[in-house]
Amino acid sequence: MRFNERELVVYSSGSAVKEGRIYHKNANSGFREGYKERWFKLKGNLLFYYRVNEFGGVYNKEPIGVLIIEMCRVQREDDLALPFAFSLTFDSDLDKKHLLGCANQRQCDEWVQVLSQCSYQNQRNRLLELKKEIMDITGTDPLASYSYQNNDQNVSNDSHLIQL
Repeated sequence: MRFNERELVVYSSGSAVKEGRIYHKNANSGFREGYKERWFKLKGNLLFYYRVNEFGGVYNKEPIGVLIIEMCRVQREDDLALPFAFSLTFDSDLDKKHLLGCANQRQCDEWVQVLSQCSYQNQRNRLLELKKEIMDITGTDPLASYSYQNNDQNVSNDSHLIQL
């Protein structure tokens, strides 16, 4: 997948589905490296993250990276370092986990729920379910007037992490 860095930076600004401070341990970090506090911002299926300054604010308006939330698993984790932790594991590399931790259980549950539902495939499946429900009730295809096509193409992306 190719991305234009400038377009990603512009897209990352503005309102988000969910945003907040999370502790993050990168999948590529070593055993001894700990969690880093980051500001995360979810827009569509792109999870942007930013540095946090010493006062707790966002260090820069440009993200330092983005995770593409596709073909991945979001699950709660038992981590002694952070009691309210969850992870992102991508199908392309099951051995590497992005560990994330929240301040409390409510925040952790909210992030797990929203990340579990934001992928293109999940949204597409939900659309097809709703379309079927409407067709069962009305007998007509609600998407017939749109150029929507029902084909089962698998979305594949070799890279789920982009460093900006």
